Amino acid sequence: MTTLPQINVIDDIIAFPDDENPNLYYLLRSAPQIRMDDETPIFNGLFWTDKADGTGNATAGLAGGYVNFDVNLGISEEEEKRAAQKLKSMKIQQSRRKEILKLERERLSLIARAKGEKNIPDPDVPEVGEIVFGSLQFTEGTVELLEEKEGGMVTWSSGGGPASLVGDNNAAFAIRLSPDGAAVWYKALQQGDKAFSTRFNLKALLRLPSLEIRAWAGSHQSSEINRKVDRVWKNVDKGCSDADVERINVSEVVEKMTEEGLMNIEIKKGSTQISDEHVGQLRTMAIKLIEEKVKEIIKSRIHGLTEEERKSSMIELMKEEINSFVELRFTQRDVVEWSMAPQATIMNFLADIDEEHKKNITKIVDLADDIVGTVEIPVQVNAPWEETPFVSSVKVTAEYPSANQKDAWLFDKNKTQEKWLFRRPKNDDGIVNYTSEIYFKGVSEPLIIPSKETNSLINVEVGKIGFLSANFKPHLTLNSLSGDNKVHSIQIDISYKTSEDPEHFKTSLLLTPENIEGKKLERALYREIDAPIEYVVKYFSKNGKVIEMPSQKYYFSKNQTAEIFTPNPYEDTLELDVELGMSPDQSLKKIIVEFKYEDEDNQFTSEDKVVLAGEDDWDPVTAKLVQLNKDKQDFSYRYKIVGDNLFSKSGWVNGHGDQTVILPILQVGIDVSRLKIGEKYHNAVLELKYEHEDQKVQHQVFLNATNATKPLNWFIPRIDDKHDSYTYNLTLYPGQGEPIEIRDLEGRGKFLIIQDTAQGVV
Repeated sequence: MTTLPQINVIDDIIAFPDDENPNLYYLLRSAPQIRMDDETPIFNGLFWTDKADGTGNATAGLAGGYVNFDVNLGISEEEEKRAAQKLKSMKIQQSRRKEILKLERERLSLIARAKGEKNIPDPDVPEVGEIVFGSLQFTEGTVELLEEKEGGMVTWSSGGGPASLVGDNNAAFAIRLSPDGAAVWYKALQQGDKAFSTRFNLKALLRLPSLEIRAWAGSHQSSEINRKVDRVWKNVDKGCSDADVERINVSEVVEKMTEEGLMNIEIKKGSTQISDEHVGQLRTMAIKLIEEKVKEIIKSRIHGLTEEERKSSMIELMKEEINSFVELRFTQRDVVEWSMAPQATIMNFLADIDEEHKKNITKIVDLADDIVGTVEIPVQVNAPWEETPFVSSVKVTAEYPSANQKDAWLFDKNKTQEKWLFRRPKNDDGIVNYTSEIYFKGVSEPLIIPSKETNSLINVEVGKIGFLSANFKPHLTLNSLSGDNKVHSIQIDISYKTSEDPEHFKTSLLLTPENIEGKKLERALYREIDAPIEYVVKYFSKNGKVIEMPSQKYYFSKNQTAEIFTPNPYEDTLELDVELGMSPDQSLKKIIVEFKYEDEDNQFTSEDKVVLAGEDDWDPVTAKLVQLNKDKQDFSYRYKIVGDNLFSKSGWVNGHGDQTVILPILQVGIDVSRLKIGEKYHNAVLELKYEHEDQKVQHQVFLNATNATKPLNWFIPRIDDKHDSYTYNLTLYPGQGEPIEIRDLEGRGKFLIIQDTAQGVV
């Protein structure tokens, strides 16, 4: 049966444990919900407008409404599964079993102790297993609609009365609404607000641990009992009938047992409301029951004994039986009617209903000639409620001059939309004027947005108003400087307005050329940003030289985070476009080009590095070299080729002035299919060598039956496009016999065909 304590499991569902089974629980929903038919709520709202002729007393064009709906306490299978998982995670079963085991072990230990047994049997309590749910036993209950008794919102209602007491306890309601009530309910349905409530007043059977009576006797201190039994027995007739037992003063024996502490009667009232008189009566009843038990024991032992045996051993038999344990244990665990009152607003179901179903459950019947005869203007606000500058609320004041209507709303993060409804005027121009007041957290004075005009929707986009945000980044060319002129730090001094203005501030940022992500300036002004910031950039070089750039201004756009690059301290640059000039295969992955500019007269150097990559389709890139003297335009570069089993680099190539650098790579296509690798020869090794001036490039290819059938490409990083000769060695490995070596063969140009002829390999 249901018992305490109740356990909160999920959402609005609580569980009651069973008093005997740790795996059995009873679920109850603490908040009623709308009954659902699949995904459709059993809810219907019908609203009607007035005649729009000026004679009605409607609110927002509505003259009344009728709502009917069903509520219940149903719990789905999915919710039962979640409740079982929660109970398991809370380890409720283990604690319940431990409590039940404790009571059962106590009872069994008393029995074993009185019988003189050392072994205590294991309690018969179910092991922790799968959780199952039973049904609550309701005895009575009612369901009621919590509505206002005065005020005119509800003109008539039907529903409530006795609950079903079985299943989901479904209850149906019907409500007739006044014009005010219809307007409130219609807006609540559209916005998902909470409205009127329902409450179940139920009583269910629940067992409470209450009155406990325990009577027990034991075999210790038997000497006093023996004397009492001996004295009583010698004073009675020793006949052979059962009447002998009746003449034994069993009450005196029991009284002696109680006095000597061999029998104990203990009563615990617990939480029961029983009187002391009734407790005494229960005690007397327990003693009478023990007396009857003693008689039954003696009778059972007399039958089957001869007269001589009874005369000689009756005293010993009686002593033996009285010394045996007699235990009576009565536990009154009250079964009470436990009151339960699940209550909830009936609009909670709208949170999980999509817009399509909302339209199906709410309908408007128009009694006017036109649609509704009202003007409906949506009002909405979007603002940074949870981020800088942390808007706390927005007040919107609107005026509709042609209808002589004016209204105001206060919005926050929990309320961002509203509808303005009023009667449409005869001469309607559709113009609405509105102003906004922005309130920030921790700021007393609001920011006033000038009046605006619209003809349909009032949409207030607050954005990052009053929040100044700029990210200063170092000029891209600063990282290419080296030597004494290398810039190691950049200081940016920033100011906003003059010292006479309340929004005035001054600050500084410090960053390095390597900090390509830049450093942010953020300042909440809580006012319109109506002036530019002024900033001065100072560069500190390795040789201690300080370059201070002229003061500059930056004008902010609305809701924009500015990206500001510091100015270039050296205005002259060489811009060099780098192209590949060929179409390599997939074996070539990327080419890294390093540029170097040196001005020895000014002890100035500048460097840059670019990468052409196959994954970028070998798109051209641009290198920039900073100059102190624009008349000096000599530079040099070298490049590295990276590919499958290929890594080689060129020597330094000299260049002059702005130009397009086409890398002088020699791509040699090699055809080895005529060697018949895999047929005539098992495999082969091809060694390639390119030498020009101080540059040496070597490449080795292992040939087998798989790659010898496909064209091979060898990429040579040259310093010019004039020298195109190279040499190669070939080692052939037949299936049997010694390897065949051919050395110092010459090749030239973009194609190399290696073939096997009768005279040898060519």
